[in-house]
Amino acid sequence: MSTLPHILITRPLGQHQPFIDQLQLMGLSVSHLPCLSIEPVPEARLQADPAEQHDSALFTSVNAVRQAHRQRPLPWPGLAVYAIGSATGQALQHHGQTIAILPDSPYDSESFLKQIGTRQAGRLLLVKGCGGRGVLAPGLRELGWQVDSANVYRRRLPDVPASRVAQVFEQQPPELISITSNECLQNLVTLCADHLPRIRQLPLVVNSVRATELARDLGFEQPPLVATPPGDQGQLACIRRWLQS
Repeated sequence: MSTLPHILITRPLGQHQPFIDQLQLMGLSVSHLPCLSIEPVPEARLQADPAEQHDSALFTSVNAVRQAHRQRPLPWPGLAVYAIGSATGQALQHHGQTIAILPDSPYDSESFLKQIGTRQAGRLLLVKGCGGRGVLAPGLRELGWQVDSANVYRRRLPDVPASRVAQVFEQQPPELISITSNECLQNLVTLCADHLPRIRQLPLVVNSVRATELARDLGFEQPPLVATPPGDQGQLACIRRWLQS
């Protein structure tokens, strides 16, 4: 059994390997238990040019960028394009899309609404996943924007065999768990129902204060480490501090 510090990451399949590579460079051993499944929504109907009916578009996540690009390749000319977070902005720029304004910390709905409040309202396409907090569209409408939503992906509880979950916690139990969203944390508790006393004792690294509140409500005993900024770089900084402590 490895004596390296061991971390469990919970990202969707296909979105885990670059983060694992960085953790291994830091001297960690890593297990992966996907606690979220990302599925496209074909009926989002992004084949039509968004600029025909909108003057702006807002992408709420990297997954929104990936799924929208598959339906209608970026860049989208003729639109002022916005991103909630820095990773989302980088994903857009990777596809050659110019960003109207750089996202502002702490990279959440509330900070974006403050930013966009200084701009003249128009007609905006909100590119997102199904569900969510439901803060952006009402907030934008209060600021005078006309908002249409394109739900380009949905989040699901993945089908993970109980034997795989048992393997994670019995062969090499993790010492730290990386969580990327509240839904991911809730799914971790669902998938690991037979191991809850053990995982509730473990520290978490999360992307938001809201996740720390959920962790407390779910019975986790240690206050989670909060990534600043949210995302890979903030999580890696948290994990470095955890290693040093």
